[in-house]
This record gives sequence, C-alpha cells and structure tokens, in this order.
Amino acid sequence: MSLDTIIAAGQALAAVHGAVDQTINAALYYGPGALALTAAVAAFRACAWAADRYHQLAQDRADRRAYTARAFRLCRVAEQADAFLAMPPALVNARLEAHLAATPDLANEGEDR
Repeated sequence: MSLDTIIAAGQALAAVHGAVDQTINAALYYGPGALALTAAVAAFRACAWAADRYHQLAQDRADRRAYTARAFRLCRVAEQADAFLAMPPALVNARLEAHLAATPDLANEGEDR
C-alpha cells in the first residue's frame, strides 16, 4: 500500500463521515418527514436514471444490430460487384441485357395495357 492510497482512503472516510453527520443533523433539525421525502426523491431519481440507462443500452444494442446488418449487406454487394466486374465484358453486357429484359416497364404504369 502506498502513501497516496492511504491518504485517498482517509479522504473518502472523511467524506462519508461528513455525509452521515449532515444526515443526522438534518434528521434532528427537520424531522423524519423531510428525510423520508428526501429518500423518496433520491429513490425516484435513481430508478429514473436506471431506466434511462437501460433504455440507452437497449437503443445502443439495436443500433449495433442495424449497423452490423447494413455492413453485412454492403459486404455482400461488394462481393457481388467484384464477381460481376471480374467477368468478361461480353458476359457483363449479356447479363445486363437479361436484367433489362426481365425488368417490367414501370414508365407505362398509368396507361392501358
């Protein structure tokens, strides 16, 4: 144990002793009703903080899942693009023509068919 650790422990003990002393003084001065109200407010704030923290952790997890799914989709697109670009130009043109022929013409959507 170093001297700094002993000094820090002494300071923490002094802070706790001061807080307990002030709590006792407040109980004697204001009565138990004020302490009960203070405890209720502190408990409410602690529960609100815990609920906010849980909500934030759940949102972070959902964001990570969405990010991971998007990254996976982008990797798949990159792999397909690399495979597509590795093909000979004639085959690329033939595939593009096949895709174009298989795509419905949505420009004539409002006209009679």
